[in-house]
Amino acid sequence: MQSLVQSMGLLRAMTITRVKIRYRHSLLGWGWALLQPTSLTVLYSFVFSYLMNGNGSLPYTLFVFAGLTPWAFCSTGITTAVTGMLSYRPLMTAVYFPREVIPISLVIVSLIDFGVAFVLLLLMMLYFSISISAAALLAFPIMTILFAMVVALSLLLSSIQVRVRDISMALPLVLQVLVFTAPIVYPASSVPLSLRDVYWLNPFAILVQDFRGAVVDGDVPLAGDLFYCAVVAVICFVICYMIFKRIERTIVDDM
Repeated sequence: MQSLVQSMGLLRAMTITRVKIRYRHSLLGWGWALLQPTSLTVLYSFVFSYLMNGNGSLPYTLFVFAGLTPWAFCSTGITTAVTGMLSYRPLMTAVYFPREVIPISLVIVSLIDFGVAFVLLLLMMLYFSISISAAALLAFPIMTILFAMVVALSLLLSSIQVRVRDISMALPLVLQVLVFTAPIVYPASSVPLSLRDVYWLNPFAILVQDFRGAVVDGDVPLAGDLFYCAVVAVICFVICYMIFKRIERTIVDDM
């Protein structure tokens, strides 16, 4: 952990560089930051909106987009961190630096995409005549916990990916399936009572629900829920970081 703290300058420089080159020579530019949540919102609205007709107070398009905004950050952050690790092999063979800087910087870059999508979410709320309350500020602590969770998983999966390349091929499918383990395209109230105790053990489900509730509905999340998610995030980060550091010494050779 000390090596990571000492490498904050490198982390900042690598993140800034990645932001500068990410959409260089791209026709859509920053529009790519909106492509995933908007395209999935259109798809899910087309497929599921008739099932949700009259089952919620929010327009279904807004309901889905509010759930996809944090989830798209999770999906993009994990995917880019895992697949991007291999592209830094020339740099890692040339000079030593804490290898965890790479996946963490890639996750930070994904926060930029989240910021763009978050602005669009606020504009959609204004379009649907939904006021933006002070509770929307609670999106920041919620996203902080979510960021820690994503970094933890990115460290774990990126280190395993170096040895088991199947991870990058299976990851898109796994993330598509995991969309349905959180209340993104359906309300949490539709989860059967017999499954809710297990369902709410998933911190991603809690954080997506709390994000939508705080930003769109103006609800204040339960402190106990956020505390539980924060504890899980810290435990996951510590464990995944230890695993990453254990594998770190052979990462370049395994590539």
